[in-house]
Amino acid sequence: MPMIYQEFPFLKIEVEEKNATIIMTWKGTFTSAQYREATKACVAAVKQFKLKNWLADTRHIDEIKPEDQDWTNENVLFPISDAGMEKVAIVIPESVYNHLAISAIMVKGKSQFKFDSRYFVYKEEALEWFRKPRS
Repeated sequence: MPMIYQEFPFLKIEVEEKNATIIMTWKGTFTSAQYREATKACVAAVKQFKLKNWLADTRHIDEIKPEDQDWTNENVLFPISDAGMEKVAIVIPESVYNHLAISAIMVKGKSQFKFDSRYFVYKEEALEWFRKPRS
């Protein structure tokens, strides 16, 4: 059962220590500063609990601004990759624009990331993928 690590009006961050998983459920609007503060909290949780699985449920995420897309690579994805993250799962957003923004973030540094990443329609499918051994 996941425990709530931190909660923002637009993001719930949960940690499931048993499966070394962080679960981020995005909902609602945020400013660039709020987005950066919240994603830094996610990175801190990964390091604190030595988490291996990252689940971003972005079905209801607000727009990630272009300047935050590059920032995310440098300040979130590279640090979690270096911290030992093994799998990153993204439950795709309902908004096509936000899906494209997230895809752009993931593609940019993909060749340098040490983790596997996949997109899912359902959260349950992502959690199932985490339970399978890494190929």
